[in-house]
Amino acid sequence: MIGTLRKTEEGWKVEYVAHLIDETPPRWKVGMLPLHPEDVRQINDDAQVFDNIEARIAANPVIDFEMVNMGFGPDDNILTYAKLKKD
Repeated sequence: MIGTLRKTEEGWKVEYVAHLIDETPPRWKVGMLPLHPEDVRQINDDAQVFDNIEARIAANPVIDFEMVNMGFGPDDNILTYAKLKKD
């Protein structure tokens, strides 16, 4: 999927638009997922090497990602993250 990487007050998130093909008529869903913890660590590591990593990301925020389920949260909801795809 394609999304936009954004820094929010809650941390790094990926905003996306998905086409719901099971709907009649088909419609679009806008969603936002937290970025996978491994990818957050990578951004933090890169921030130690590069100047102003947030500005670098903001200059090119469109990313390719997949949705990854990581078990259940404290309220028994499935924890879903946006995991960046590697080139």
